[in-house]
Amino acid sequence: MQKFVDKFRFNAKRATMAQSRIKAIAKIDLVDEVLMDPSCVFIFPNPEKISPPILRLDEAVIGWSQDKPLLSKVNINVDMETRIAMVGPNGAGKSTLVKTLIGQIENLNGYRFIH
Repeated sequence: MQKFVDKFRFNAKRATMAQSRIKAIAKIDLVDEVLMDPSCVFIFPNPEKISPPILRLDEAVIGWSQDKPLLSKVNINVDMETRIAMVGPNGAGKSTLVKTLIGQIENLNGYRFIH
């Protein structure tokens, strides 16, 4: 705003705009820059490398009953560098797959490895 005032203060066409900005600048409370050292410092150690796979499902059958499994013949390997996006409609088994993968739900058949 100050640059605008300096540039157009004496310009007849923009004098009223400059005057209104001068008034706005006068109303602004200037605050000194606040420099404070943080009172708390977080230090996170680097985790040690875990040998792959971290999580693994081989030929797993996932669901709530043997009669109607949600997913069958599931093969997933999760390593330290793995990034996974789960996309699907409601009821397709996304949450059930994740819960089975981390061990919250037992897989109906197949092999699960958790490092």
